[in-house]
Amino acid sequence: MADRFLMLASRDAGVRATVLQFAEQRELRIVRNDAGLLILCSADAGWQSLVDGKCLIVGSLFAKSNFQPTKLDDAFAGKDGCPAFEVLLDRYWGRYVALSLAEDTVQILRDPSGGLPAYHLECDRYLAAASDAKLLVEAGLLQPVIDHDSILQQFRQPNGRLSATGLCGLRELMPGYALEWQGQRATEKPLWSPWSHARRRFYGDFEQAARQLRETVDGCIKALGRRENGATLIGMSGGLDSSIIAAALREVDFGAEGISIATKHPDGDERHYARQICSRLGLPFHGAQYDVSHVDPLRPSAPHLARPTGEGFLQSYDRIVMDLARERGARSIFRGNGGDAVFCFMQNVMPILDRWEAKHERRNIMQTVSDVCRMTDSDMRAVLKASWEKKRGSPLSSMSRVDDLFLSSRDVDRSLPAVPGEEQMADLPRGRIVHALWILRVQRFTEGYARDGELEMICPLLSQPIVELCLSIPSWYWIEGGINRAVARQAYRPILGPEAMQRTRKGGPAAFCVDLLEAYRQSYRELLLDGLLARHEVIDRNAVEAALAYEGPQRGDGYLRLLALADAEAWVRHWSGAGAGRLSTNAGMVAANAGSSHLLARDDA
Repeated sequence: MADRFLMLASRDAGVRATVLQFAEQRELRIVRNDAGLLILCSADAGWQSLVDGKCLIVGSLFAKSNFQPTKLDDAFAGKDGCPAFEVLLDRYWGRYVALSLAEDTVQILRDPSGGLPAYHLECDRYLAAASDAKLLVEAGLLQPVIDHDSILQQFRQPNGRLSATGLCGLRELMPGYALEWQGQRATEKPLWSPWSHARRRFYGDFEQAARQLRETVDGCIKALGRRENGATLIGMSGGLDSSIIAAALREVDFGAEGISIATKHPDGDERHYARQICSRLGLPFHGAQYDVSHVDPLRPSAPHLARPTGEGFLQSYDRIVMDLARERGARSIFRGNGGDAVFCFMQNVMPILDRWEAKHERRNIMQTVSDVCRMTDSDMRAVLKASWEKKRGSPLSSMSRVDDLFLSSRDVDRSLPAVPGEEQMADLPRGRIVHALWILRVQRFTEGYARDGELEMICPLLSQPIVELCLSIPSWYWIEGGINRAVARQAYRPILGPEAMQRTRKGGPAAFCVDLLEAYRQSYRELLLDGLLARHEVIDRNAVEAALAYEGPQRGDGYLRLLALADAEAWVRHWSGAGAGRLSTNAGMVAANAGSSHLLARDDA
């Protein structure tokens, strides 16, 4: 079971009594209960506090210098007067949420990897934060009300980074951000951002970058692997990112085993490549196939999440993985989520512009032009023309992409989400700006399975030391030799072999998604056309109806969008009916808050 926590700031005796009763019933550990602050965590959660009680963390903490587990008292030895979060971010890393106390102020920091989720809300009578929305609902602190506008904006601006969730009043504390509670006021601010690391100059050649990357990746993945007691699964796609994770966990004491899940169509079957990697590394391998019968179109694939970001095919993936985890006694699965962003999967002319702007590198510009030509299979004239056009464009254009496919055209806030630390981008090379934006974007997809479930998903490639190093490596190193993610390939070539390191394409579950649409077309039609998203004008009912009426070969990505919207509809229905149990037993508390907080309003759906 993953680490869970709940933090409550309130001097209201009724609120505190309700939450304490909940803690007793659920056998949650009371870590702190004084001065209006109540901190709970799951019985098996890792947590530690300074002797003076002024700093506390839930989760795991490691030293950047040697990747070893660190005790909080050791981390702050001899650092009296140093800001707690500054010390943590500068010298340590991990999967944690930290809390710092100073007189009447409470600060909560979520580590930059986002490995431990954090959500928060504010009411007249209390402020609360927790690892998951379900914990807040079950504690009687949140009655879920769907935020249809937020869901519409999420689909319309898929590359935007929003702290708003799909539930009214509930916000996600973003990775690297601190939440400050002062009195009854809550504010958020970024304490870590990618820009200072993107600004750092890497001193070393391509080979040195590869060596340093391997040391850092190995150190982080092994540290996280040692934290898990028992077998560990690795989601193997046959591609670079999961192969690197397998290479780092290849030692026997980690108990790592690979699993690859294939579509019936050969384009989505990577089991041959994944099996080869596991065989080379001496790891057990398990292969399986997606099954339409695993999927219930009326059930969301990720009902525990605070926003609808699931996909229908994940029901089959998760069922297969869960069954294997029970059989093998595994409590975690390592996946390569975010690897393309971290390892700068850049297939364009940005590295040419970056090398030109680095005046000390201009003499080598033609080498990068040649690499881009080879990587994109283009002639020099086309590449130089594209470079000129890219120079005139904005590196922020990808973040402003709007996708209105199957969405309502009703008037909602269409302003683009602010880019954290945008003012710090000045004078940064374009490629580094894009690299950093990619990392900000993928940080949202690390939550994985329910916090009270049997299995925890770990995305080690988003570990803070790996991200910070990769941001400092010049973009032209990442396409050295005309191949994407070249530094990572070079780093693990001696272990994984040259053949595996030359693969640049891999399959995915797209064919299975087509199978789902064909198998459940009528169910999806009823779900979407008669659902809450249509009623609240999130989707364009006529456009969806026309798309579902088409039964020919699927072209483009429209069918994937339909499945995502169907999963969102199932998520909305799930949360619209959630919270009735415990909250209904706390009628006094609900009634007392109903007049003063939208958090306890009722959804008219």
